[in-house]
Amino acid sequence: MIPASLPRVEGIEVASLYCPCGTLGGDLFDVVQISDDMLALFMFDVATHGVASALISAIAKVSFSNHIRQVASPRAVLERVNAEMRSNISADFYLTAFVAYFDLHNNRLTYCNAGHPYPFVYHKKSASIVPLKTSGMFVGVFEDGNYEDETIYLYTGDWFTLMTDGLYAAFSGTNEVEGRRALEEAVQTAVVPSVFLAECRTRCDKLAASGRQKDDISALLVEVLTQSRKDQIKDKLGFSKDDPVYLQFISYYEEMDGAAGVILKDMDAAAFADESIRKMKITLTELLANAIGHGNNEDHSRKVTIGHVVNRAAARIGIMDEGEGFDPQSIPDPTLPENLVKDHGRGLYIVSNYVDKMEFNEKGNRVLIQKNHRNEQ
Repeated sequence: MIPASLPRVEGIEVASLYCPCGTLGGDLFDVVQISDDMLALFMFDVATHGVASALISAIAKVSFSNHIRQVASPRAVLERVNAEMRSNISADFYLTAFVAYFDLHNNRLTYCNAGHPYPFVYHKKSASIVPLKTSGMFVGVFEDGNYEDETIYLYTGDWFTLMTDGLYAAFSGTNEVEGRRALEEAVQTAVVPSVFLAECRTRCDKLAASGRQKDDISALLVEVLTQSRKDQIKDKLGFSKDDPVYLQFISYYEEMDGAAGVILKDMDAAAFADESIRKMKITLTELLANAIGHGNNEDHSRKVTIGHVVNRAAARIGIMDEGEGFDPQSIPDPTLPENLVKDHGRGLYIVSNYVDKMEFNEKGNRVLIQKNHRNEQ
């Protein structure tokens, strides 16, 4: 029931360690890719050992796997699992757990701890360790576990790890406090997760060989390799990382009006002239239809990405399809006599006259337009 492989996700690296102390164990974890932009992680440790522990782990694994796909809150997952476990097992067989959702759009980690050894985040820039603590109680004991969600943002080079308390013994033969301190010192020395994970494996092997391993040992590490997915998208759309871009994704013509409506509403709130808003509606209709029809060739498995920033200075909108792109210079000028009866070029010609700025990327699958505030003639 331990995952044979972990998701391969652009921009992050996921690794794990599992060292059971016997043929049956009570530690379990998993990493679930909910969508292109969301990763869910959970780890739990049943308080007992042997056959009973393994059976309870199996029940808990099914419960976590079901609920983690149905809700987007670690707190809600733990509340549901807690209710099911209280109905199905004795309180003598409680478990500790940690649940988190990692949003690849902005590298935001939302987490909730249910009496589990607290994971930590290592911030590369400050070389600091941040414990991920919340006030939640054990799962399967209390009706109200007092679970709470907390959030933290990660940046390029940062990483975080989940572990069970068996790992403490691998770093210290005395007590949990000393083990935790030694573990954090190993993190500061290693700096990068691959070195830390190798150190964990070495210590686990030594502990097992000495015959002193009394508990299962599990660890799960996630490293941020690149800027957030949202920043990557913003960059591709032609915005800077500091721009407060609102992102939307559509695949069908029927979704065009809704996406355009969000932008037009923001323009209205920023006091753009009615004529500017009318022309922008025509502009967006033309560009979005082109992106779906010509860019993506009406392949609805492909997305059109839309990003916009509207303020009292200007409205900037980026639209990008997943097609092969085109050369804007190859579009015929519809105002020339020989092109008056041709279909191509009219839409872009209208757009170029309705906005103050229109730029294509080199590939030709992204256009960035700008409409300055109160610039109607």
